[in-house]
Amino acid sequence: MLNVNFGMQDVNHFSTGIGVFGNKIIMELMKYDDLDCTGHIFFTPGLRRKDFKRFRFSTKICYLPARWMYNVRLKLLPLSMRQICHRKNDVHVFFNYKLPRVKLDGKVVATIHDLIPLKTEMENEAIRNQYLARVQDAVKRSDEILTVSEYSRKDISDYFQIPENNIHIIPNGVDFAAFNTPIDSDRLKSVRENYQLPDKFILYFGSSRKHKNVESVIKAYARLTDTLKDSFHLVITNANEPLKQLAEKLGIQPYVRFVGKVDDSDKAAFYQLADLKLFLSLYEGFGIPILEAMAAGTPVITSNVSSLPEVSGDAALLVDPLDIDQIAEAVTRVLTDFELRQDMIDKGLANARKYTWENAAKILHDFLIHELDHQ
Repeated sequence: MLNVNFGMQDVNHFSTGIGVFGNKIIMELMKYDDLDCTGHIFFTPGLRRKDFKRFRFSTKICYLPARWMYNVRLKLLPLSMRQICHRKNDVHVFFNYKLPRVKLDGKVVATIHDLIPLKTEMENEAIRNQYLARVQDAVKRSDEILTVSEYSRKDISDYFQIPENNIHIIPNGVDFAAFNTPIDSDRLKSVRENYQLPDKFILYFGSSRKHKNVESVIKAYARLTDTLKDSFHLVITNANEPLKQLAEKLGIQPYVRFVGKVDDSDKAAFYQLADLKLFLSLYEGFGIPILEAMAAGTPVITSNVSSLPEVSGDAALLVDPLDIDQIAEAVTRVLTDFELRQDMIDKGLANARKYTWENAAKILHDFLIHELDHQ
């Protein structure tokens, strides 16, 4: 029996990749009889005990009276950390890079999902330096590192000079049924009306952070023929003001629907209503939106850089994310070539089915039991 203690600070942050990853993996690992699971969390205002009752194991809680203390807790509360991790554990597993700065009994495994703040220009210098310091601390103090893709493993290995055999890939999963199960027409109609979605549209679903490269989505759409723009409008979620100004400058504002924040319960409907998903990031450690769209039966055009070719397999059209003409040509092909479109849908469904949380948890379980426990 292996005693495993989980860091659970982010497991209820369902809108973040780190939160979803930790939650799904823990829920699957609880099913294994050869793991004795416990958890710990720093409790800040807004968190509720009942939100953690789905985890069928003991969770040690350290209460913090104010949210701001969460950011400095590692300096102020080492005793509290020792108290909530007081039992001897064979291994502590953290699903992010934020390790408590106290000595923990047993081996330590941290997760570095990507190096976005270090490899892109999307963060300011202060955020970048803070991130670098925390990741360096995690690398120094962890016995092993987890990450989510082969690309991220190589990136982390090269950047921090860690042997690749000390970095282990636990891929993200997708809730295939949640995106693939057909949504009834009344529900789809309601979502379309609530968000004022056009009848047929190309979808960008995500944030407007710089590395997401939404500018290329808008510029490529502007290169489409008037006939295609009349038939297929463009829907962009979470757009900032510069993106709206770009659409106006290019004269395509009448064809573009800018949507604010989309409720998580409506995400699958967006994908099922869309005719095409564009995901043209300049850097990703994984790329879950690709799999979500594929599971929904929506063809995907994505970037030929970072982890995106690895995750999309042979199921997406790959483009240079900065080559606007190439992107526009790919969009035109998918929207006008029925055989290509159907082939992409079929391959996308097959690709998405491979990425299950059950499989991801099994990979981590086998690593903990058969490799880490025998080191």
